[in-house]
Amino acid sequence: MPALFLPIKKGLALSEHSESKGFTLIEATLATFILVVGVLGVFSTIQIITRFTSEVSLRLQATYLAQEGIESIRNIRDSNWLAALPWDNGITLDHHWDKVNKFDRDIMITKPLPDKMVVSVMVRWEGRGGTSQVLAETELYDWK
Repeated sequence: MPALFLPIKKGLALSEHSESKGFTLIEATLATFILVVGVLGVFSTIQIITRFTSEVSLRLQATYLAQEGIESIRNIRDSNWLAALPWDNGITLDHHWDKVNKFDRDIMITKPLPDKMVVSVMVRWEGRGGTSQVLAETELYDWK
């Protein structure tokens, strides 16, 4: 009977004949490391965006509260004018402080001239980075 021989190509090692059926331990470890770093990067970015969005939302609320403080004084002046009262009737030149949710609002009114009033509103709140504040200021005049 003839003997069965497998042809062997010259110059090839035995390992080059076998086909790789899976990953080596180093390849699996490296792939896992890359995946973990990518996922941590995504979570870190989401956390930063969430914190930034929260801070912007608080600043926007504080800005609206400051504007509302100015509008309340302007409304008193306008109501006085419509009722034929002195333009500064009911407006005291002092600090008016109130608390709205987590915000502290201080309305400061000064009258440098008889027909001019300066209204400044400071809104403060505690955030992650410490105390933050928004300042809004306007000048109101006697129309008459």
